[in-house]
Amino acid sequence: MFQYVLFDLDGTLTDPREGITKSVQFALMQQGIHEPDLSRLEPFIGPPLLDSFMDFYDMTQEQAAIAVADYRKRFAPIGIFENKVYAGIPEMLGHLKDAGIKLAVASSKPEEYVIRILEHFKLDGCFDVVVGSNMDGSRCDKEEVVEEALRRLGKDPGTGAMVGDRKFDIYGGKQFGLTTVGVAFGYAGKGELEAAGADYIAKTVGALEAFLLKGTGAKKKDVNGNKTVAEPKESPDGKSAFFMKAWEIMFPFILYYLGSNVCYIVIITLFRMLLAGGAGFDWMHENSVGMASLAKACSMLAGAGVLIPFFRKEQTAWQARTEASFPTMGFLAASSALGINIVFGLLQIAAMSIGYYETERMQYQIPFLPGLILYGLISPLAEELLFRGMIYNRMKKYFSIWTSGIASSALFGLYHGNVVQTLYGMLMGMILVYAYEMTGNFKIPVMMHGVANACVFTTTYYPAVGTVTGMPVNCVLFLVVSGVCFGMIQKKRIEI
Repeated sequence: MFQYVLFDLDGTLTDPREGITKSVQFALMQQGIHEPDLSRLEPFIGPPLLDSFMDFYDMTQEQAAIAVADYRKRFAPIGIFENKVYAGIPEMLGHLKDAGIKLAVASSKPEEYVIRILEHFKLDGCFDVVVGSNMDGSRCDKEEVVEEALRRLGKDPGTGAMVGDRKFDIYGGKQFGLTTVGVAFGYAGKGELEAAGADYIAKTVGALEAFLLKGTGAKKKDVNGNKTVAEPKESPDGKSAFFMKAWEIMFPFILYYLGSNVCYIVIITLFRMLLAGGAGFDWMHENSVGMASLAKACSMLAGAGVLIPFFRKEQTAWQARTEASFPTMGFLAASSALGINIVFGLLQIAAMSIGYYETERMQYQIPFLPGLILYGLISPLAEELLFRGMIYNRMKKYFSIWTSGIASSALFGLYHGNVVQTLYGMLMGMILVYAYEMTGNFKIPVMMHGVANACVFTTTYYPAVGTVTGMPVNCVLFLVVSGVCFGMIQKKRIEI
């Protein structure tokens, strides 16, 4: 099946717990932090150290850099060898080599340390390529490590596998179309590998070997020295697998649709019963638009409420890729939303859709303040929960970030039901996915969605405001601001 396989090191080939946790403990002591419980330091295994010190102990980048230097004072001479190879790993590597599969190590640990560890355990001869980060902290992003390993192997992406114990390994492999294999005997949190979208999860070294040898025609020896064919657990056939994936991805939409519509029907039925009984007839008749808006808000909240128990089980956060500020994300949302809407207005795209005018008429009959609450708060929360929190995260289990982002954004656009909002929804959906991926924080797309909706609702609700903001020069200004915000987010990108 595979021409080559890339392996992570820590938690995949070796168990580095003692050396890493004691070296982290030493580094913390140098900064006056006493941590006697080594098990609390296990999250340091896998991610880049600089980020871990910043994330877990709220250090500044300068403090974290000092901590990394202190860590290496102990790790280089002592901690590097407080390590052990998982049982069965040497044998598995030998079988893979015998099968003609090229092997590589792709680790975020400094390459110098990786080489020393492999040499210490006499595993260096098993690998055609060994890639790690640089001692100056560069190339510690898993995607960069994988890219360099592929470059050295001289192979085209898509013909190999990436094996690791953390979500970072899965994300790194998916970026290059590799089959991603998670190992459950490492240091991943509960559900972490599943949420990251690992194509296969091996509970044991034996299961890992069987999967990697599957379909190659390769043989391996059993305990008696007899050659046997590796027979990993069978997976569903193509059609079954497709429908299982489709069902898992679309299940949240079905739940949301049922929950919101049942609530809407109940509320409208209740209103009609009250009207039929003469209760509050005059008031309800005079405030029919408000009643319809209330029903819509309640239905959105009901749909979101149905999803929340499932959302809590999803792994919806990951390590941030940027240190860009919260306001930067807000400015990006506002400027992008206004810029796109002005472009649509200048191109007269609204003329393409009669349905858009009907939707617009319904939306702007509501009083301003209730409308701002509905479209700036309730709607963003419910829709982000559905499209980014559930559908996008579930898509990432099976597809790349790009594919998942485009597909979930297309669904988000189509959900709005007319040409204008479909195009707008797709564009804004991609921006929200980008922000979500860069920050790893679900609150960010919710906030950005709310800001975008509030800006567009305000400028459309008040024609005078819309006339002033809708000028071509302002369109250019908003798009330039969007570009500056994108640039700031990328400039403050951090390695993971």
